[in-house]
Amino acid sequence: MDQNNQPAKNQTLSYPRGKQASGKQAGDKKNSPLRHFFSRVKEHYEFLLALLTWDFVGFYTFETWIAPEIRPDYLPEPNLTNLILVCGAFFLFLLYLIYTEFFRQRWPKLATPILIGTLLILCGLLLFFHIGLVAILLIIYLVKLVDYGLKPMQILPVILLPVLIALFDAGANGQSHVLINGLAFTLYNTFAYMFAIRLHSEREARAQSANLLRELKATQTLLHDTAARDERLRIARDLHDTLGHHLTGLSIQLEVANHCKAEQAPEHIAKAQQITRLLLSDVRSSVSTLREQRKIDLATALTTLCSNLPKLEVKLETDPDLTICNAQLAGALFHAVQEALTNCMKHSQADQIRISLKKDDCGPCLTIQDNGNQKARIPAQPHQAGNGLTGMAERLAPFDGKLEADNNEQGFAIRITIPFVETDVF
Repeated sequence: MDQNNQPAKNQTLSYPRGKQASGKQAGDKKNSPLRHFFSRVKEHYEFLLALLTWDFVGFYTFETWIAPEIRPDYLPEPNLTNLILVCGAFFLFLLYLIYTEFFRQRWPKLATPILIGTLLILCGLLLFFHIGLVAILLIIYLVKLVDYGLKPMQILPVILLPVLIALFDAGANGQSHVLINGLAFTLYNTFAYMFAIRLHSEREARAQSANLLRELKATQTLLHDTAARDERLRIARDLHDTLGHHLTGLSIQLEVANHCKAEQAPEHIAKAQQITRLLLSDVRSSVSTLREQRKIDLATALTTLCSNLPKLEVKLETDPDLTICNAQLAGALFHAVQEALTNCMKHSQADQIRISLKKDDCGPCLTIQDNGNQKARIPAQPHQAGNGLTGMAERLAPFDGKLEADNNEQGFAIRITIPFVETDVF
């Protein structure tokens, strides 16, 4: 192997998180700082929203508490001691947000004391302000608890904390309105926790799907390379076994005919011709075998694609006499069916779709028909080609394929025909 083509030793490739390296991105120096800024904002948008909420709650709470004309009667007058304590409590809650967002993975041993300490701080703020708007900080704290993987029974006391404090405060100070606030914020906590659980589950499922997709692509690449290598080795063995023996005999007969007498040469030439005919027959047999093995099982792939679709009944018909050996053509037809199913489930009200892949006089013919307009009872309207149909036409262009789309009274219909051009294609 040429040394210039070998990868350099100790070469390290790094990619941005969640993306692959791109030459255009690497060379675009003008937009890279702005693009990096927006990517960082997108990555930490939850922290920024929590920070904005913390700032609003703190500003409104201090304004209501310090201003005597709007301060409620049940709040104590501010002095240096309670001002320092309340400011310190808000600052410690900010440190909790920063730790959860940036340092939780780096210092996991601090998680338990930080969670307990922040919860005690929130209890103090809720008691001091008789719940008030500081209960919104408890909602933020509760949503962040989901990322720590705590069990629901461990989070239940945090959900019920407002109503527990309201009961204590109402019994100690006779503040009946606190019960209403406590019950309301308990319901808010319940809703926020359920929503956070669902969001966390969707995020984990999305990350797992991305990992599976990446592993699947890597496995497909490896299997493709391995299959190509095995196929080359098999062809090499077949050529050696079938052709090597005959070529050796042919060479011997021609060599003998070259050195023997003139009256003996025709006998060896006749044997050489016989070997040549056997050689040609073996070559044709090997080529026929290779062509038979190149057949792509498109029917099985379509059956798998059309199975277990939610709220959609698929009727698939395939012609067993149709043989497709071209991988690009099989991929174009497969993607056409895939695009049609996706559009039917997303944009149509159809509950039935019929897919037929048969061979007519010209070549393969794919027809797709749903019952969207029939079910919705809407009149047929002229159809305009979108990105999906444009993509289908582009994939069929190398084979001179014809795509026809019609929005009739039954629903949306697609017909794809491929002209018979080469025997190698089908």
